[in-house]
Amino acid sequence: MKAIIAKRVGMFELFFDLVFVYAISKIAVMIHHPVNGVLPAVNYFQFLLVVVVVMQVWLYQVLYFNRYGKDRLGDIAGLIVEMFVMVYLSNNINTDWHITFEYFNIAMAVMIVDLLLQYALGNSKDKQSDHRVFIYTLAIELALIIAGLFLGYDVGVYFAIVGYLVGFLLPIVLYKKFNAANINFPHLVERVSLIIIIAFGEAVVNIASYFTKNIPLHLPILVFASLVLMFATYVIEVDNFIEEKQYNKGFILMYSHVALVATILSITVGFVYLNMNHVNKTFVALFLAVAVAIYYLFILTLSVYNKAKFQLNMINILTTCVCLIAGIILFYLLRNSQTGLLIVLLVLNVIIFGQYYLKKKQRSN
Repeated sequence: MKAIIAKRVGMFELFFDLVFVYAISKIAVMIHHPVNGVLPAVNYFQFLLVVVVVMQVWLYQVLYFNRYGKDRLGDIAGLIVEMFVMVYLSNNINTDWHITFEYFNIAMAVMIVDLLLQYALGNSKDKQSDHRVFIYTLAIELALIIAGLFLGYDVGVYFAIVGYLVGFLLPIVLYKKFNAANINFPHLVERVSLIIIIAFGEAVVNIASYFTKNIPLHLPILVFASLVLMFATYVIEVDNFIEEKQYNKGFILMYSHVALVATILSITVGFVYLNMNHVNKTFVALFLAVAVAIYYLFILTLSVYNKAKFQLNMINILTTCVCLIAGIILFYLLRNSQTGLLIVLLVLNVIIFGQYYLKKKQRSN
C-alpha cells in the first residue's frame, strides 16, 4: 500500500465545528433539571438519542470530507447548508418532543438530503469507492423520518427513532462493505479529537457556577483540576499512543468518541448537580461515578489503535478497572460530602493520568 499522508483539516471544516458548540450546549441543557431529586430515565434516554442524532450528522459530514472532500465549491456549499440547518435543529432540542417533533425532524431530513447529495455527487468514481453504502444507509434513515412526519407524533416518533438508530448502527452491520484504504486515518483522529475539545469546552462553561464568592475556593479547584486531568489523559492517548499512520476503518474510534461526548456531558451535568442542594445525594454520587468510569473505559478502547510500544498490558487494564470500581464504592460511601467526593475524584484522576504519563515517559526514552 502507498504511504499514508495526513490530510489537512480545512478551515471550513473547523468553521463547521462551530455550530456544534451551540448544539452540544443545547444537548447538555436537556439533563440540567432533575425531577424530585433525580434524573428520570426517560430524560436520559432522550439525551442519549439526541447525542446520537447530532453526532451522526457530524460524523457523516466528517467522513465525506475525509474520503472525498477537496474544498470544491459544492463541498463547501453542502457543509454550509448543514451548518445553517443544524442551528434550526439545535433550537428544537429539548425533552418535550411532542412540541418540537415536526421542526426537529424536518431539519434532520433536510440535512440528510444534503448529505445524500454530497455522497452521490462528490464521491470518487474509482472501483474502490464505497459511497453507495453511505447512500443506502442515509436513504433508509430519510425514508423512516419522512414516514414518521406523515404519521404524526404519536406513531411517527417511533419511526423517527428507528430511523436515527439505523443511520447510526447500520454501518456496523455493513462493516465489511467499507474499504479501509478510503479512510485518511490521521485526519479522522484529528477531527474526532476536536469534537472532544468542544465537549470539554462546554464542561468548563458549566462549572463556572463554582467560581463565585459564595463557594469555598477549594471546590472549584478540585473540579477544575479533575477536568484538566481527564482531558490530559485523553490527550496522551490520542496524541502520543495512537498510531495515526495506519489503514483502518476507524469504527471503534468514531463510536467511542460518540460515547465520550455523552459521558463528558454527563460528568459536566454531574458537577452541576453536585452544587444543587435539592438533588438526591446518592443519585449524584453514583451518576457522576458511573459517568467517569465509562469515560475511562472508552479511552481504554482506543488502545486498539496504539503503537506497538504503547500497547496496554493486562496490568494497566486491571489497575484502571480496580481504581474505577474503588472510586464508585468510595463515591457511594462519601455521598453526603461534596468535598469528599471531589477529593476521591481528583485522586482517581491523578492515578489514571499518572499511569498514562509514566508509560509515555518510559516508552519514549
